[in-house]
Amino acid sequence: MALLVFISLLISRSKTIPFTFTQLLTTISKGSSTSGTSSLNTTQCIADPDWIYNMHQWTYKKGPHSQGSQDLYLEKIFQVISPTNKYFVEFGFNEPNYSTKGSGANTHNLYEKGWRGLLLDGAHENKMINLKKYYLFANNIASIFAENNVPKEPDFISCDMDSHDLWVFRSILQAGYRPRIITTEFNTNYHITDALTLLDPTINCSDSLPKNFRFQFQGCAWGASAGALRIVAEAHGYTMVGRVSVLDLIWMRNDLLKDCFRIPPFEWFFRNVRIGTLHHRLVSSPDVLTQIVDYATYVRTLSIGKSNAAARAILKSRNLSCFQNVKRFL
Repeated sequence: MALLVFISLLISRSKTIPFTFTQLLTTISKGSSTSGTSSLNTTQCIADPDWIYNMHQWTYKKGPHSQGSQDLYLEKIFQVISPTNKYFVEFGFNEPNYSTKGSGANTHNLYEKGWRGLLLDGAHENKMINLKKYYLFANNIASIFAENNVPKEPDFISCDMDSHDLWVFRSILQAGYRPRIITTEFNTNYHITDALTLLDPTINCSDSLPKNFRFQFQGCAWGASAGALRIVAEAHGYTMVGRVSVLDLIWMRNDLLKDCFRIPPFEWFFRNVRIGTLHHRLVSSPDVLTQIVDYATYVRTLSIGKSNAAARAILKSRNLSCFQNVKRFL
């Protein structure tokens, strides 16, 4: 009853003072809130609305420590959204420490700024920087996070394994982890509209890990396409906000995207990249063809066989340079 009286007073007031329906709802929200703040998103834009577009100028630049421009992107992003716990996770780290001249860690610059977190790699460990040695799979990443007390909402996760990255990425999100920013390596040999990925060897055996597993780089068939990673990210509430050369895609959690931010469409980020051209050595063995699936088909059917058949059909139709040596097996 009190709310109806309040609305009547506002309507009466609106005869002399212009009052939009949105303003009416906002005022009601303010008047009925116990905390004194509006439940509607009326936050003013404190950043340039085009800041996401403007970051694209760094796509082919080099950061202080990262392999590409990851440092530059992360610096700007956390200026806009501000870090909370300054906690990161990076895998595979690919170096014994931050001081070696490896490919360039995405967390090195953050570490120098006082951030801390968990580093994971299949070949290195170093207690001084909390680098731990693990092979990561879809069925063990959540337990590794739990064992190492990774917070449910770390500020940043970097995913770069050169293999079944997509499935580990997906498992992190399915386990309820909600990093604010994520970078994922992507395979530029594949077209952005295709959803191709290497298969995780644990997808069909949820309770066991591969025995005597050894990582084997699959040349130009490594990892996952941008289109496949997009399906996973968007299904779990993330939007792409950047691309680092032919290396990484950058995803932001949707609740951090203000209404005033202008967000480029997914395809815009790839307007000046040569997708589908050869990157890394040619596939030489037809065995790798059994390990590639079309993730869109997998989501729809949950069938590895059907997903592999769909992937082969896509590869055959694309006639990619990457698979020239094995195209007769498609």
